[in-house]
Amino acid sequence: MEVIVHTGTSKIGGAVTEIKSKKGTRIILDYGENLDGTEQMKIPGLTSNTQHNVDAVFISHSHGDHIGSVYQILNDIPIYLEQKGMEIYNILCDMQINYEKKVYPKNKNIHYFEFQKPIVVKDIIVIPYIVDHSAYNSAMFLIYVDYQKVLYTGDYRYHGKKWRLFRPMLKRIGQVDLLITEGTNLTRNKDNLDNVTKVLKEKDLISEFKKYTSYDQIFFMTSSSNIDRIVSLYKAFVPTHEFIEDLSMNSVASILENIPNSNTFKTVKTFVTDKQKNRYEPYGRYINHTKNVIDELPFTSKFAVSVKPSMQNYIKQNQDKIHNACLIYSMYDGYIDDDWDSPSTRNFVNYLQNDLHIPFFEIHTSGHGDITAIKLINKYVNPKNVILIHTENREEGLKIASEIFKNKLLKVNDGEAIKFEEK
Repeated sequence: MEVIVHTGTSKIGGAVTEIKSKKGTRIILDYGENLDGTEQMKIPGLTSNTQHNVDAVFISHSHGDHIGSVYQILNDIPIYLEQKGMEIYNILCDMQINYEKKVYPKNKNIHYFEFQKPIVVKDIIVIPYIVDHSAYNSAMFLIYVDYQKVLYTGDYRYHGKKWRLFRPMLKRIGQVDLLITEGTNLTRNKDNLDNVTKVLKEKDLISEFKKYTSYDQIFFMTSSSNIDRIVSLYKAFVPTHEFIEDLSMNSVASILENIPNSNTFKTVKTFVTDKQKNRYEPYGRYINHTKNVIDELPFTSKFAVSVKPSMQNYIKQNQDKIHNACLIYSMYDGYIDDDWDSPSTRNFVNYLQNDLHIPFFEIHTSGHGDITAIKLINKYVNPKNVILIHTENREEGLKIASEIFKNKLLKVNDGEAIKFEEK
C-alpha cells in the first residue's frame, strides 16, 4: 500500500490523507478546510477528473478542518460520513451564511456509515469506530488494505464522557501495521511526558461551572457543535437560572435526542437577535421551527445565556441592565489570542471584559487527547509504524512523539508517498 499525507504533517487543520492499494484503489481520509482561511489544496482525481479518480472519501467528524472542503469533491465520488454530524455541520454553515460549503446529499454521492459495520471499497475495507471528541459521533477508521491494518484516529480523547469506550475499542482493534494519529496536544504537555498533569475531565466541568451560580447573569461561550459541553452547562445552571440558548445552539440540539433545547425542554428558551428575527433566510426558517423564542433577555431574573460576537450590539444597547454578571469562556483559548486569524471572538471577549468590566472565567477541557491517551493508543494497538499529523509545532511534536513511539515513528512530509510492503 501507499500512504500520502497531502496536508497535515505540519499544522492543525486542512487534514487530508490518502491510502492507495497495490491494485490502485484510492481512498481519502478527511478533506477539511485550512484554519488560516487559505483554500484547501486541489487533488487530482478528487476535485478534478483524471484517468483514475478517488474511489471513496471518509470523513471522521463534522469539524470544519475535517469536513469543510467536501463541497469541492467531484459529485460522483462516494463520500462516507455520519449522518447527524453532517446535519450539524450544515446547520452551522447556514448560521454562518456559508451555503456554498454545505454538504448536499442530493448533489453529492453521500453514504451514511454505521459504527463497526465494514464498508468495502473494491479491495479496501474500512470499519468506523465511535470515539470521544468535541464533535458529535466522531470516528476512527480501521482500514484493511493489502493484508495490512491501518488505524486512522481522526481527533480523539480519553477524558470525555465516552471515555469508557476507549480501551475496549482499542483492544478489539488489536495490533496494527500503521497508526496515523493526531498529536494536537503533544506540545502543550511537552514538559510532562513522564509525570503527566491530570487533564480536567468533561464530567468534572459541571462542578466547575456551579462555582459561579452566585452571579445573577451568566454569559457563556461555547461551540454549538460541542454537545457534551451544552449538556454540562445545562446541568450546572438550570437548577438556579433560566437557561437560554442562542439560535445556532438550539437548532443543533433540536435534531438530537435528549439534548437540552427549547422545543422539547420546558426549562430552555432560545434567544434571537433583531438581525435574525428580521432576516428570513436562513434564520427565519429555523425560528419558525423553534418553540419558546424570546427577543429580550430577562434582565430582572437570574439567567445563563449562550452568547456570540453577533450579539454585541444587543448587549451594548442593554448594558445598563447588566448587573452581577460574569462571562464563562468554554472554548479553545486560541480563538482569543492576538495572533488568531479571525478577531471577532477576541474583540467580543475584550468588549465584555474591558468595556463592561464583566469578570472573565475560562473553564474548558480540550477535545483532543493528552499524552495519556496517546500512550494508551500505543499500548493497545502496538503499531509497527506511526505517522503523526495534526500538530501545532511539527518538530517539537515529532520530538515528543518519538519518546512515546520510539523508532516506530516515521518523519513524513506533506505530499510524500510512503510505501509499505506486505510482510
